[in-house]
Amino acid sequence: MDLHLKSLFDRYQEQFGCGPGLGPGSGTCLMKIDGIVTNFIRSIYKASAALYRTEPWKRLRPGHYFGIRVGKDSDWSAKKQPFPCVQFVGGDGGDIGFYMYRSESDAKKMTGSRETVRVPNVEVLRVTFEVESLMFPSNRKMIKSLSLEVSGSDRFPVIDVARCTVAGDLRFRNPTLDELRFVYAFMKAICMVHPLLLVDRDGGSKYSTMVCFEPFIETVDVQWPPEVTKGGYDLVAVTVSHPPGQAYDEKSSSVSAGSTPTKYVEPPREDTFSDAIGYSSTGLRQCAMCEREVFGEQSICCGRCRAVVYCSSICQKQNWNDTHRSLCGLYKAMMEREEELAINIFLFPCSADQPCKWLESLDIHQKGMWRRKCSCYSHCPFGLLPVKGGIHEQWGELDDIEYPHDSSFNNHFVSSPLLLSGWSEYYNLRSLPFSSPVADILSHPLTVYHILTTLNISSKNLILKGKEVIIHYLGPEGELDWMPAFAEVGHLLNGLGNVQIVMVGPEVPTNLSGTTSGIGSRVRVNLVRGVYQVEASYLPSPHVVIGLNSRLENYSSWSGALDLIKSIGVPAFFTDQSEVACVNAKQVLRNAGLHVTHPVTPNPFRSPVKNLMPSSNLPSYSNGFVFGVNT
Repeated sequence: MDLHLKSLFDRYQEQFGCGPGLGPGSGTCLMKIDGIVTNFIRSIYKASAALYRTEPWKRLRPGHYFGIRVGKDSDWSAKKQPFPCVQFVGGDGGDIGFYMYRSESDAKKMTGSRETVRVPNVEVLRVTFEVESLMFPSNRKMIKSLSLEVSGSDRFPVIDVARCTVAGDLRFRNPTLDELRFVYAFMKAICMVHPLLLVDRDGGSKYSTMVCFEPFIETVDVQWPPEVTKGGYDLVAVTVSHPPGQAYDEKSSSVSAGSTPTKYVEPPREDTFSDAIGYSSTGLRQCAMCEREVFGEQSICCGRCRAVVYCSSICQKQNWNDTHRSLCGLYKAMMEREEELAINIFLFPCSADQPCKWLESLDIHQKGMWRRKCSCYSHCPFGLLPVKGGIHEQWGELDDIEYPHDSSFNNHFVSSPLLLSGWSEYYNLRSLPFSSPVADILSHPLTVYHILTTLNISSKNLILKGKEVIIHYLGPEGELDWMPAFAEVGHLLNGLGNVQIVMVGPEVPTNLSGTTSGIGSRVRVNLVRGVYQVEASYLPSPHVVIGLNSRLENYSSWSGALDLIKSIGVPAFFTDQSEVACVNAKQVLRNAGLHVTHPVTPNPFRSPVKNLMPSSNLPSYSNGFVFGVNT
């Protein structure tokens, strides 16, 4: 009997709604919207299914308001954001979905302690996930005729705009095409950012059962479906904030458009400066304000974010007033990822505060390819290190079991090509001990391989068909002396496809420019001295462009290269060492008219060895993060 009653109650709840929702669904149907095309309906249902899979209702309640900004106000018909405040409903019972409001004030008026309050003449755009069997026939017919993607196992979104009359009745209308574009951008963006919300354990009332989150702001690029792209711009910047009103001033900070969550932090009081902490490194550091060199044990850093190094509290106060006030929250968020970014499987020291001492501790200082890992051979041009002996000497005379030999894999039980998820898998495949430091150099070739076989679909398909992939590899430096390591790219192809790497940059020695080297049977490297945009017309057309540790913000020569990448429309991937460098790189790309289509993400083949930047403690690894355009 209990089971029977439970079934009846569940069906009643699905059909009529309870808890915070507004009640039963309406008879609106997307097919009835003027100007809509079926492909866009499919895109909306696909986006809603992706959102449903992230299960935001596990943590979010109606009291958690989000601010949403999609592009510029002038992009929208009324010259303002249509529904800039959002709440998720149904996490504690009732209709599963989210409601979008014209303002935060409207949202608060309609949010009751248990039920959604019906406020006269306030419009709410609703997206509710309903069981197909309980939907109106028009929606069921649309779902079947267009083969729309299901959310979860049995639910589909119903989208309408509801308004309560003075008498308390609900009136419904279809959303406009513009409003649907807004909904689509929100669903795509919130999928990426809501998992980044961090619980604020000190926030909220001690009597409240609702979880509080730290203040949050994040901007991501969303790609419009081709059927609703306007003015040739297929990407739009979407900013999500919690609570609403946490928007930053884009003019005041070049990092505001980054891909790292910015937890807003109130400006510290004057006495906070006394909380500055020392840094334990014994090496030389550099003051972020006056650039004076100071020994590590005598330096101090911001007591809130721990990221920025100063020579004195005077410089710290001045830097706070000049720039650090707007960046402290961002840096704090980046520092909190320190533990996540560390690769803890290795048994050798993974911090190179002083590169020479680090190499000496491993008995590879001034040996083989490792000579490029410190400044001892900086007098020797890239690519011209004297070569002595064979592969054993090139790997710094490590024990035979500690470096990859120039041979194919003997594992016949894996498919071609070999697809790797990270260092653990690679070391096990090569039977390397985790005490071997070769990952520090192999980061470059394995990042290239990761891009070819995992991140870039077109190059992966070429390899699977046994064809050649042409890479334009921009700005090589140390890689010019690490050619033996690039043999691993060919071995990982496992007998399928070929790779031609055209390395172009001003650091290529004149006497090597124009030469071609075969590295194993499946990798060929061409060296070209010069600036990419000047030399590109003489090179074979690329399938992908790659720049490792690119430092886009540091070199004016990137401007012409990025213009060329934009004009040819070829997928391009970049890596950089720290998140703040990636944030600044993203702004450089935007200024060039490019948008990040592969978001900034930790590179699984980043070097495990942490670098120390002179004036910053931010986590920094060679090839630490990867991002891409035109993908």
